[in-house]
Amino acid sequence: MSGHLPRAAVVVASDRASAGLYEDRSGPAARAWLEAHGFAVTAVRVVPDGDPVRAALADLLHADAPALVVTSGGTGLAPTDRTPEATRAVVDREVPGLAELVRAASVAAVPAAALSRAIAGVAGRTLVVNLPGSPGAVTDGLDALAPVLHHAVSQLAGGDHHHGDAEPAHAAPSGDAAVLLADVVDTPLDLDALVTLVRDDRCGAVATFTGYVRDHDEGRGVTALAYEAHPDAATVLEAVARRVGERVAAATGDRLRVAVVHRVGLLAVGDVAVVAAVASGHRRASFAAVADLVDELKAEVPIWKEQGFTDGTTEWVGALG
Repeated sequence: MSGHLPRAAVVVASDRASAGLYEDRSGPAARAWLEAHGFAVTAVRVVPDGDPVRAALADLLHADAPALVVTSGGTGLAPTDRTPEATRAVVDREVPGLAELVRAASVAAVPAAALSRAIAGVAGRTLVVNLPGSPGAVTDGLDALAPVLHHAVSQLAGGDHHHGDAEPAHAAPSGDAAVLLADVVDTPLDLDALVTLVRDDRCGAVATFTGYVRDHDEGRGVTALAYEAHPDAATVLEAVARRVGERVAAATGDRLRVAVVHRVGLLAVGDVAVVAAVASGHRRASFAAVADLVDELKAEVPIWKEQGFTDGTTEWVGALG
């Protein structure tokens, strides 16, 4: 059956995932969405940020190119975020409306989406689209593109301008989700309080996450961290928690209750920086939701940390990156 489906490929830009420091989840999320929406995914590549993205795109587009290439990551303002530049180097013409469609669908819930420099363009008969770097943002971006994606691919393949190939609207989600707490505070965190808050007698499982300040980062000794947050950080955190809860509830049909708190200020090694708890009727939903929640708050919530190292130097980086 895959021979009759348009082919797609995914390129994930991530220094740490490509180095094996953590398991990439954006690529599998993109693959799952594309396969569920009528594409045959032929490749998922995880490469470092910057020029390796351009090289991966060029290789995919060189011969027997797929109809669609989706990138994930490297679209923000950090010095290493170079995916838009890598994409411009390989496309023949840009399609600004597609990138704007993704931004417009995201910015109301996640204001930081306005910082995305993602582009979309055409290379030969292949559509190339940049998406953000978290699993949820990838899925949300593809959802935003769903009404036009097949139509665009059909046009590039030589089809006419009718809309028969547009993605049908999705059925209303089942399940339900409630965000009971999403906050950014400057006081010590209490995971037990979150567990008590989310658990009730209808819930058969509570999955939790505790993020600690560790004593090293990429081979360098860490002495302390100072976290700072944008004034809208708590609002963005709540939007991310709500989106994750509603998405997992829709996928599983389960009932979820979500709580997450991030700490800011000066923290010592061993202090707790973030806690999250998700209760659900069945364990699968709470496991999935707490994992996605942590990944997506890392990628999207505007909190930064200044790391102090044992050699006396300091460095500003993303909060949990």
